[in-house]
Amino acid sequence: MKKILLTSFLAVVSCVASNAAWGYEPTPHEWNTYIGANMGISASDVTAHSEDFFDFGGVFNFELGMRKDRYRIALNYQSRAEVSEMFQILFGHIISITNNAVRVNGYYDYVSLKHFAMYIGAGIGGDRYDYKITNRYDDSTKEKHGVTFTAGATTGLSFNFWRMGIDMGFSFDYIAEPRIYSYGPNVGLRFNF
Repeated sequence: MKKILLTSFLAVVSCVASNAAWGYEPTPHEWNTYIGANMGISASDVTAHSEDFFDFGGVFNFELGMRKDRYRIALNYQSRAEVSEMFQILFGHIISITNNAVRVNGYYDYVSLKHFAMYIGAGIGGDRYDYKITNRYDDSTKEKHGVTFTAGATTGLSFNFWRMGIDMGFSFDYIAEPRIYSYGPNVGLRFNF
């Protein structure tokens, strides 16, 4: 574990040092490209096949976007996994849900300094879902797959150093089928071209 942390630290330091030598500054009043990824945990209120449950899951986002001054627009891929809470497993139901969404997101930096920003954002798109409900007592299984609507909102902080940005935020996501209201913190990296 220490070797992984040391290697990661050295990689980030070398990127920062090389970018400092380049003297990178984004071109003002023009669109600049970026790529980013973040991950987080989510607490979710889920209704699937008339089963209600609350759980915690993991969320991963990958984003390719453009930035101009205080505005960003991006194409976002989101993957999330939900597994039923312990009480439902004890009562005999195991519910697993996977979601893969593609959204268009827009962001606005309402505080924008050279190395620090505070932002809000929102997005809409489509979601591919798969869920399975297994009753352990009678071995019955209910499954459903499909495509549905998704939307989300986010707010957070960005710490920007040359071409790299560290984002820390809080997101709310809505998925229409199975109905999911999800919220939670996330952290990620962004690289500006």
